[in-house]
Amino acid sequence: MPAFPRIKLSSLRRRNVDFCSGNPSAFSDSAVDDNKRQKVTKKDAACGTDSPVESRVETSQKTIGQSQEDVRSTVPATAACGDDSFVGQECLKDSFYDVPCEQLATALLGKVLVRRLENGQILKGRIVETECYLGGEDKASHSYRGKMTERNAPMFMKPGTAYVYFTYGMYHCFNISSQGAGAAVLVRAVEPLEGVDAMAELRARGAKKKKAAKDKPPPKGLKPHELCSGPSKLCIAFDIDKDSCNKRDLTSWPGLCVCQGGGAHRQDDQDRVGDHGQDAAVVVTKRVGIDSAGRDWADKPLRFYLMGNPAVSKRDRAKEKELAAKAAKAASPQP
Repeated sequence: MPAFPRIKLSSLRRRNVDFCSGNPSAFSDSAVDDNKRQKVTKKDAACGTDSPVESRVETSQKTIGQSQEDVRSTVPATAACGDDSFVGQECLKDSFYDVPCEQLATALLGKVLVRRLENGQILKGRIVETECYLGGEDKASHSYRGKMTERNAPMFMKPGTAYVYFTYGMYHCFNISSQGAGAAVLVRAVEPLEGVDAMAELRARGAKKKKAAKDKPPPKGLKPHELCSGPSKLCIAFDIDKDSCNKRDLTSWPGLCVCQGGGAHRQDDQDRVGDHGQDAAVVVTKRVGIDSAGRDWADKPLRFYLMGNPAVSKRDRAKEKELAAKAAKAASPQP
């Protein structure tokens, strides 16, 4: 996918600048570091645990129900970025990603995705929707039955590795590996925070390419919340593609990372997410577009999103109604 006037990616690679410290670091373009690759075992194929999926999701939902302060107390330490472009940001490190898939999917909500384009442009957006793909046991996962291929290799790399794949001949999707061999979180939607004009330009260029392929007119006048309201849309808007971002370590690569907060998200008010300051209610529902995996897996509650955020790709109004009813009941005075 095209970006703004580019410098050669090779020159960026030669700099070998650590994303957070600004110091030289020895990262390489090697597809898989054999020392870091996890071995596929029966236990790993079940996302690193022998417990049923429903039990793990229930545990994840209980975590969501805790106060945001309690949740933050369990989040591992972050490292402040020293690069001038990221002053005040905190890039999440290895320990944040080294958790079960469902836990990572919920922990990513409200965090900020930061992209440095090859021309130096900085893009930021708050993650508002994620999906879990559990690895060997998950019939909807690219790593079903624990089979590792050249395509899905990043799902077996260390937690915090970017897995970017190309689908339908024109779209990219961005995932982050978690604990458990073959497990990863799909980032489905992002709320733009910084670099909105650049995102709009990238979406327009992407639309022109689609028009050439499908003879459809490009979208006009997209609102900010529409720029990244879907997995392929956010990849276009953030210029995330397989050639530049796949197999990258998000804790050290200078082009892409996830931060604790920033932009419109106030550091002193991290328990409140959204432009209007609502408390962050998390909707837990089924994943999108995986009916071919069979009803059992298609209906599992493995998609998570921030209720009320306009950038969410697909709302589950029934689940939202249930959540609102529970909140109202909890808030009502007890006899």
